[in-house]
Amino acid sequence: MIFIEHDGNKVTSSAYQGQPLVSSLYVLSIENPDEFLLVYKDHKDRDRFLSQAQGIISKTSIISSYNPLNTDFGYVEDKPFIPTNDEVIFPTWKKGTAMFLVHASLLNQVSCQLSSSNDYLYWLNSLGKLTRPLGVLNYQLPITVKTETFGVSQLYKFVKQHYKRRWTIHLLLCHLYYEKKFPLYAFAKAQFYKKRSLSLDMLSLQQSLEIIDGIPLNYDVIIPTIGRKEYLKKVLEDLNNQKITPSQVIIIEQNPDPNQISELAYLNNENWNFKIIHKFTHITGACGARNAGIALSNSPWLLFFDDDVRIKTDFMNKVENFIQKTNARCVTFACIQKDEKETMQAYKQWESFGSGCSIVHREIFSKCSFDMALEHGYGEDLDYGMQVRNLGNDVIYAPQIQMLHLKAPVGGFRNPHVFPWKEETVQPKPSPQIMYFRKKNLTLEQLQGYKIMQFFKSFGFFNTKNPYKHFKRFKKAWNQSEKWAARL
Repeated sequence: MIFIEHDGNKVTSSAYQGQPLVSSLYVLSIENPDEFLLVYKDHKDRDRFLSQAQGIISKTSIISSYNPLNTDFGYVEDKPFIPTNDEVIFPTWKKGTAMFLVHASLLNQVSCQLSSSNDYLYWLNSLGKLTRPLGVLNYQLPITVKTETFGVSQLYKFVKQHYKRRWTIHLLLCHLYYEKKFPLYAFAKAQFYKKRSLSLDMLSLQQSLEIIDGIPLNYDVIIPTIGRKEYLKKVLEDLNNQKITPSQVIIIEQNPDPNQISELAYLNNENWNFKIIHKFTHITGACGARNAGIALSNSPWLLFFDDDVRIKTDFMNKVENFIQKTNARCVTFACIQKDEKETMQAYKQWESFGSGCSIVHREIFSKCSFDMALEHGYGEDLDYGMQVRNLGNDVIYAPQIQMLHLKAPVGGFRNPHVFPWKEETVQPKPSPQIMYFRKKNLTLEQLQGYKIMQFFKSFGFFNTKNPYKHFKRFKKAWNQSEKWAARL
């Protein structure tokens, strides 16, 4: 490992003392292609930083000290990497300059595409923002907590270079409406900067990783089901044919008709290579069903499945290999439909969570649950993913591990749930579940930015194209949504 101390923008240690920091990092990466580079302002937290980073250090990761950066990014980015948590290791592209760890092989791919800069904070966050979607695992550690922000001109420049142009307009509207600011010069100046992009060979870096954890995979499976006995049987047969079979398959069968009994007689009439726990209930709802299944699990790993998916015989072998190489504790798989293809090859940090296509370690699922306020609604997947991140873990999407989602035309929740706001004269918009999720998990700026966006997207929805009437009706619908979200 190469240690580089700096004062903000220049190197203060090693042979490159007094040289610009970023260009020196590029040179050091070329000279030491197989080394990690630890860049820091003050050596006193160096050992503590490395100790906290032990479980996530790899050639495919970029790790920094904590920095919430500008809250204004909430206006333009609607993803879970904005509301960071300074008490745990948190997955986010945002970076702090006090501590920074990266492998030279990754910087060598970047150096010819991302020019060196005298503004270290800008370069570092640009690196994080550009690399995360490509498969680089970006994290902040809860150490050397310090808020470093861009000036207004840098902020607009960053938005222009890393988002679509329209988001600079959106940012300007939010500043004008919510903060009564009108940074016209910063907005206009930003329009002359070119959008940035990177191309990385992440697949080769990821495939070069060695096995970290060689512990055999021991797992249970949870499957909520309703009216799909033939589809469910195929799922069980696929699990039965795995080379690594589950310890238990927990089936939560639901039927809203109080006069009906279970239709899954084959559970006891077939030979299965695992124990089946079958619970029958007249109470419907995927959140409640999965929570009930979690309570019945006793294995280190839990596989969340739908009742209408198909997997190949080597599916769990791929899952085990992936976990052993990445040390991931929460993995979502590619759930594709017939004739659909997943073009992405490298795994990456995922924005959501797949409640029917994921595997989760006990250290997570023993502390998380599906929020019953979102039952029969929307957002339980997103909410569960935020719970995972706020525990100090990450949700990794593995596109090379694939299952087929049949989207069965029978069974499932065919009849829409009737919510109490159905009788309201003014219907809530957005749905109260969406409002509830956003207020619970996202920042104020993210909610405000979403509100501006919805105002324009819903134009014409309220049977008027008069801007003033639209504004009044939109405001009433929004207030209704907030009211019912609070009751949820």
